[in-house]
Amino acid sequence: MRRLAEMVFAVFLGWCAVFAGTAAVQQAAAQQNTPGDYFFEAETLNPGLADTASINRDTPQATIESFFHHARAGDYVTAAHLLDLSAIEPAKQRSAGAQLARQLEQILNRKVWLKWEDIPDRPDGLDVTARPKDPMAGKPRRSLRLALIDLDDRPVPIRLARVKPAGGDPVWVFAAQTVENLPALYQLYGKSWLEQSLPDWAREQVIVGIAAWQLIAMPALLISAVLAGWIVYRIFRNTGERLAPRFSGRLLRRLALSLAVLTGAVVSYLMQRHLFVFSATIDTFLGPLMLIILFGGGLTVFVQTIDMILERTLIRDIAELEKPENREMRAFQTNLSAFRRIGIVLAVVFAAGLLMTQINLFATTGVALIGSAGVVTLILAYAARSALSNIMASLQIAISKTAAVGDSLYFEDRWCYVEKINFTYVQLKTWDKRRLIVPVTYFVSEPFENWTKRDPTMTKVVRLRLHHSADVDSLRERFEDFVESNDKIIDKDGARVLVVDHDDTGMLVGFYATAEEPLTAWTLECELREAMLKAVSELELERRGGLQFLPAERDSRVSDFADRQYAKQDNANSAADEA
Repeated sequence: MRRLAEMVFAVFLGWCAVFAGTAAVQQAAAQQNTPGDYFFEAETLNPGLADTASINRDTPQATIESFFHHARAGDYVTAAHLLDLSAIEPAKQRSAGAQLARQLEQILNRKVWLKWEDIPDRPDGLDVTARPKDPMAGKPRRSLRLALIDLDDRPVPIRLARVKPAGGDPVWVFAAQTVENLPALYQLYGKSWLEQSLPDWAREQVIVGIAAWQLIAMPALLISAVLAGWIVYRIFRNTGERLAPRFSGRLLRRLALSLAVLTGAVVSYLMQRHLFVFSATIDTFLGPLMLIILFGGGLTVFVQTIDMILERTLIRDIAELEKPENREMRAFQTNLSAFRRIGIVLAVVFAAGLLMTQINLFATTGVALIGSAGVVTLILAYAARSALSNIMASLQIAISKTAAVGDSLYFEDRWCYVEKINFTYVQLKTWDKRRLIVPVTYFVSEPFENWTKRDPTMTKVVRLRLHHSADVDSLRERFEDFVESNDKIIDKDGARVLVVDHDDTGMLVGFYATAEEPLTAWTLECELREAMLKAVSELELERRGGLQFLPAERDSRVSDFADRQYAKQDNANSAADEA
């Protein structure tokens, strides 16, 4: 308990030191930097507008608050003072500024999720919450990016800039480049024709940031997506059933569900992008969700198509694949399986990267909803550590080729065949038609015998314990007759009989024979054991020259059996004589 208290206290002191260091860095940087280095100089700022004495533009947070205050009051002329209108002629700044302010309000409400605590409330724009390792820690700023919004083929920033007009104090306004992009952004994300045709009550906000029409549009969006997906599913499913059992029919049936999900996501995304332009409260979650489903559906279609092509190309019957003449096919299928896994990994990484660039997950303040990028990375890495280790282990099998699809293995006292090598598990088929699912990391970490790695031929041995006086030469003759008559033995010259051990109970005799592959070898072993037991029993019953073949504990049993046979024969002879 004491050690735990000491550890907690040490952690607390460490955090205090970090915060103290952050504050010292920021204070030192603020003292060293001169104010003139952190603003844009301009001859004038919005000369075509009226006096700005009542507008607070001293800090980034004050500028945004002032803009929303005046815009929501309908005073767009005053709100235009919060925009840098330097690209507009002074005579047109009043009318154009009011229109641009109205467009900016719509864009901010629909596409930007503002986290107020992350917006600096200092004139120099210094972020007091930044960590010491942050490149901007302790540094005043003259430009602040609030968000990135997609515009045609590129994302454009919504940015604040600190501007100092000649003879005036520096103020924070929406940057001139942001103002220049407002008409194009409003064309994409402003009120759609559908929204403009709605009555006033439908456009009023019923929840913070959400209008009444949006609560109606959400179920409509969901119903439209489900209906479109169901139609696509029925079309592909019915077409596949008509074309069955051809490859095209099986492919369409396999892809029906994935294409249905993909279609629903596409319909939802297009409607959400062009017909129902939702507010930022909904769009922050709905937009990324639609993109995730869209990319996931596309990736699933790609993987399933590749799998169907591989199934058509490869041999799926393990009994056929395990034959010695299909050794090259086993290697080929294993390599294709490895290329498939590598291709899927690359496709997932590519899709994830493309998805991140589309939703700008780590480039906007909306990332605060799920934590910082470092925390998210640690959480994802911890959650996926087992899956990633299995994926790397499966690639290790493909590269080192310790086991191939169709190989015959002896794994943990089980004779089985490699049926499939997946990302996270290896599927083994046992000799009695069962399926053994083994995690890849466990499979590669445990030793196993690969009976078909280089040469599928296998030598089997049958061991029998016999009496010390047993005539091995008589058994060898019987064994040679068996070898000559059995086609499963491929090396007839190498077949042999050897006394491999002995003790006080008798000697241990081994019968060795080689078959072409493991399955044939197992059948050969059973036949050889049966033939040699039969030979021993016959020789034991003959008992020539006082020789014994079975050990003493077995001898009495065989002799008793022989005596009973002889007694039956004597009784039968006596009955015949009396008759």
